[in-house]
Amino acid sequence: MFLLLGLVMAVVVIGAIVQPLLTGREAPLTDGPDRATEIREVETLRDIALETLRDLEFDRHSGKIAEADYRELSDRTREEAAGLMERLDHLQKHPGPGAAPATRRG
Repeated sequence: MFLLLGLVMAVVVIGAIVQPLLTGREAPLTDGPDRATEIREVETLRDIALETLRDLEFDRHSGKIAEADYRELSDRTREEAAGLMERLDHLQKHPGPGAAPATRRG
């Protein structure tokens, strides 16, 4: 009786191990190339927003942009940069699929 139970359990375990090989299904990637690409894209967008802030500051000091325009553009760009930093923190701290929805501020 125990021998039969052992054989059945062995067949079930072997079947569970071999099943993905026979069906061709792959394990889902939770931290693969797609996630790394998304992190790089968010980092790039964050860097662009920070560079834009530096450029706005330079333009304001050199008199190329009016104070009101500077405030409006600066506030909008700071908000965007902050959102990107939050999204990047979330992506880096919470592994797994769908860690952060792709939302756009603006």
